[in-house]
Amino acid sequence: MTTPADELRAAADKLRRICNAAAPGPWTISKVSPYTDPLLMSRFEETPDNEGVLVVGNVDLEPEDQAVVQLLHPGVGVALADWLEWQSAALTEGHIALPDAALAVARAINGSTR
Repeated sequence: MTTPADELRAAADKLRRICNAAAPGPWTISKVSPYTDPLLMSRFEETPDNEGVLVVGNVDLEPEDQAVVQLLHPGVGVALADWLEWQSAALTEGHIALPDAALAVARAINGSTR
């Protein structure tokens, strides 16, 4: 039987695995010459010219959607995974009651509604 702590750990593992495989953040969406469409860029200092790398081209998103993509880059995902992992450990050790908000986040990441 899967426990809430198991669900939290599974979500943390899944999120960390996906975020660590992605281009690091922060991400920006902007127009870059000579391109006319907005591009999703990962801005980080490991590039030779510190200009960032292209994550995906032709970002056809509404401004509100662009804001979400920029805000929730892999660095945020890894921090969220750390939080879920902490919630799982604290729950397992009896330090906290069942964290409804953390469980809701974990279930959304795991694709379950249980």
